[in-house]
Amino acid sequence: MTPAEGLRAHLDLQGGRPNGALMPIHWGTFNLAPHPWAEPAEWMKDVAEEAGQPVAFPRAGEPFEPAGELPSEAWWRGVSAPLAHAWRRPEVAEAAPPVHREEVDLAGER
Repeated sequence: MTPAEGLRAHLDLQGGRPNGALMPIHWGTFNLAPHPWAEPAEWMKDVAEEAGQPVAFPRAGEPFEPAGELPSEAWWRGVSAPLAHAWRRPEVAEAAPPVHREEVDLAGER
């Protein structure tokens, strides 16, 4: 499940609206994946902010109260290399002008 899919699942369980505390798990412990170590956290931070969903990023072993202030500092940035953010949507290019049917000679008859 990607961070975006995890957020969607959380929102589905919250009735479709941002609510409660979302805490991603099973990331940042070992560098065993083909993607950068901190990518799941950066991706989750992006999609959660976009949706307006509060998300908790405690350091390993850090206690917190889900109903209280959430640890939301991007602490991994101090210990990992910068990321390319490959999951972000590319900018939408301007549409090409429409082509009129009479201008297209597909059969080479002109």
